[in-house]
Amino acid sequence: MKATELREDILTAWMACRDAISTEDKVAIRNLHLAAKLDDREISYRRLLKDLSNLRSFFPSPARIEPERIDPVLVSVEPRTQEERLFKVVRGFWSMPYSKGYGRRLRYLVLDQYHGAVIGIIGLQSPSADLACRDAYLCAPKEHKLRVVNNTLDAYTIGATPAYAPILGGKLTAGMLHAPLIRQDYWRTYGNRLTTQLKLRVPQPLLAITTASAFGRSSIYNRLRFGEQVLAKPLGYTKGFGTLHLEGLYPKITTWLEQTGRCVPAGFGNGPKVRWQNIMRALVALKIPRKCLEHGLQREVFIFELVTNLQAVCARGDLPDSLPFDTTRWAEYWKERWCLPRVVRSPDWYEFDAYGALESSLVTQLRGNAES
Repeated sequence: MKATELREDILTAWMACRDAISTEDKVAIRNLHLAAKLDDREISYRRLLKDLSNLRSFFPSPARIEPERIDPVLVSVEPRTQEERLFKVVRGFWSMPYSKGYGRRLRYLVLDQYHGAVIGIIGLQSPSADLACRDAYLCAPKEHKLRVVNNTLDAYTIGATPAYAPILGGKLTAGMLHAPLIRQDYWRTYGNRLTTQLKLRVPQPLLAITTASAFGRSSIYNRLRFGEQVLAKPLGYTKGFGTLHLEGLYPKITTWLEQTGRCVPAGFGNGPKVRWQNIMRALVALKIPRKCLEHGLQREVFIFELVTNLQAVCARGDLPDSLPFDTTRWAEYWKERWCLPRVVRSPDWYEFDAYGALESSLVTQLRGNAES
């Protein structure tokens, strides 16, 4: 691998990304996500396809679903269980780069009890220490900001399966971030843990969950309400910096860094974000300007407030007042407000091959992974 060749590849990837985003070419943007995802060798698409086949009954065709009888329930996902296999199959379907989450991690399935089917999934992790629009909204004093942020989680994945997405199952799944089960699991799992940086006990109760859209403005989270209650409040947009457009080149980058003795290997003692360190080392060594990290994809950020007085808690240290939430009533509200009207407007939904969409996506990614 020559330095001039790698430099040209990086600059070409940056310009192609900027063009796709400036023209709002969502197909090209999805392909960028897919290229990043295909570089993750930890994903075994062959295993996911086998699990999909073995668990086929959990992914029925819309023709077998009676919308008025959909009966959602939130279920925790534990390691080495059938629920974990279902979670991974659904997560592997999307083009977004796969993530196990980091720091504190909680995972959930939204199941349709009546049809024995997976409606959607939720993946939660520790939040980023710095997120400008979130930090401005919370109004926490600078010296207490990290402690406040540690009192929240970030949703790295929220979405519905192919059968339920057309009838807005994504909105149902997103609303479930308010479910009491998540707050209970947070306390049960992390109540006695110490935070990594501050070495303090993880604060209780969970105050809020943030998330960001995949492709600019979000259609799932915008206007997400439960009667008069706003479930997802928009905070603003990310700045459009990162390595999304370079993830597909990461194998070439690490090969060149290894050849030149600059590569930071993954593993204990090498610090966080090894991929970021290596990409930055390559940019510096190749004299590529930092502006090439500006891909321009601004993601819309939302916050799901789990207490009635969030800003007062964060700014002044008031005692949190937990916000009640009834998941059964929420499921019925979703059904009447979004699901059933969408079914009426989309009569061809019943003919959609949802299982085939799952299988086709995993097969495509298996082939791409083998060729990359």
